[in-house]
Amino acid sequence: MLAVGGCSKIGEQTAPSQSYDIPGTLRYADVQEVSGLNPLTRLEAVGTDLDMFIYGFFFNLDDKMHYVPELATAVPTTGNGGISKDGLTITYHLRRGVKWHDGASFTARDVIFTTHAILNPRNDLQTRVGWDDIASVEAVNEYEVRFHLKKIYAPAVATFFAESGEYPVLPAHLLEKYPDINHVPFNQHPIGTGPFRFVKWVHGDHIELAASPDYWRGTPKLQHVIYRIVPDENTILIQLKTHELDAWFRAPSNLYPQISKLRGYKIQLAPSLVFSHVDLNQKNPLFTDIRVRQAINYALDKGKIIHDLTHGANVAAYSDVPSFSWAYEPNVQHFDYDPVKARRLLDDAGWTLGPGGVRQKQGKKLAFNMSSVTGGKTGEAVEYLAQTELKQIGVQASVKNYPASLFFAAGQEGGILQGGRYDAAFYSWVSGSDPDDSSLYRCNAFPPAGQNDLFWCDPTLDAAEVGALSSYDQSVRKKYYAIVQRELAAQSVTIFMYFQRQIFVTSTALKGFLPAPATTSNWNTWQWSI
Repeated sequence: MLAVGGCSKIGEQTAPSQSYDIPGTLRYADVQEVSGLNPLTRLEAVGTDLDMFIYGFFFNLDDKMHYVPELATAVPTTGNGGISKDGLTITYHLRRGVKWHDGASFTARDVIFTTHAILNPRNDLQTRVGWDDIASVEAVNEYEVRFHLKKIYAPAVATFFAESGEYPVLPAHLLEKYPDINHVPFNQHPIGTGPFRFVKWVHGDHIELAASPDYWRGTPKLQHVIYRIVPDENTILIQLKTHELDAWFRAPSNLYPQISKLRGYKIQLAPSLVFSHVDLNQKNPLFTDIRVRQAINYALDKGKIIHDLTHGANVAAYSDVPSFSWAYEPNVQHFDYDPVKARRLLDDAGWTLGPGGVRQKQGKKLAFNMSSVTGGKTGEAVEYLAQTELKQIGVQASVKNYPASLFFAAGQEGGILQGGRYDAAFYSWVSGSDPDDSSLYRCNAFPPAGQNDLFWCDPTLDAAEVGALSSYDQSVRKKYYAIVQRELAAQSVTIFMYFQRQIFVTSTALKGFLPAPATTSNWNTWQWSI
């Protein structure tokens, strides 16, 4: 049995637990181990899942994409006076009676500290987009804060300490003494205000949480949560079959046929903001020619990938905005499978067939590496199919994958994506509830300032992003996002493969779980029971 009564020493390596059969315990798994438990220094979907147990945001997003007040009591709008008439001041009223897991009170001091920590250049954040539009933040009193902006930032409410903005509030009383928070004990042993407190992290095996009796809504219905790190997807499937696990919240589509046959589980296929894509690093001169990029786009048979590799679980994507979003633009260029067009484009670009059927130009081969996360079966299957399809048009693609902890690490930590240490990369991204994608594609968002790991600057797109961020009027923003989507599709710097319909596997004994299309479905964990 797992010991859940106390905490292990920080960084302590203990023997893996032999059983997780404790009453009231939720056992779930994924292939990825988080790089840390400080949300500011990493951006990983499985990490956000854990954050929703441990920390508190101003708001959560429910299954209908509505804000659920958490640490803030109301969503600021121009109508309720939370957003000033000039759009430059945003006021939040904070919830009273909220406790950190060590018993300290949550106040405006924590909001002020975390804002400053996000803006502190010494902290290794992967993005400050939006936050860098803050001129100042002030505490009106212990339970009211005001953000003063340099200019209108349309997604402010969806970004500042909101779930889709990735960053929850951190405890000032524990962290403000440090000049930076990159390597502090807290990152391995966090203290939050969420429904569950951290107990133990046995690296490579599991993370253990326990219900917080001081949670402001009351003690959660679950007593314990065990996140198991299982590096192989097939092993997770086996553990579901043997009922060693109660849930898999990010099940891969390649295993959908086997998953759908599981007994004792509820299988839900739900729309999401998750899109899978291939990024072409603009640091590589091979990809600076639009004809080469578009040829690669035409050469990849997305329909076959969706049908054969994801078993129809996913749906075609042509930009980064799903069809259910208010910002969706249907009239963008499509690159449906057409190897004839692909070959013609490469011919026009001066790439001719050479020895071994590999195209060359001025003595250089049209050859590059494709990278994804080691152990991700869908990613690996997509890579090898793409490798075959690209070979048919004279392009040599080799597979070179990396562990998730390295693939998604910050550039300052040697990360593959953020450090631009790749040629072509296949992975998935979770969009926020707001269609703002400026941190991914703007010219000023190259890492570490943002997450533009394409290292791509497009003046047309950049101007549209600025326009979309400069108004709270949804109709105005929609026009600008139409330009962004059309430019993204046509330029083929990032090749959109499909939107995921998330596969949620939950025990029939788990009650209260409601899938949400946002960053994570862990928005109401205090209501779950098993």
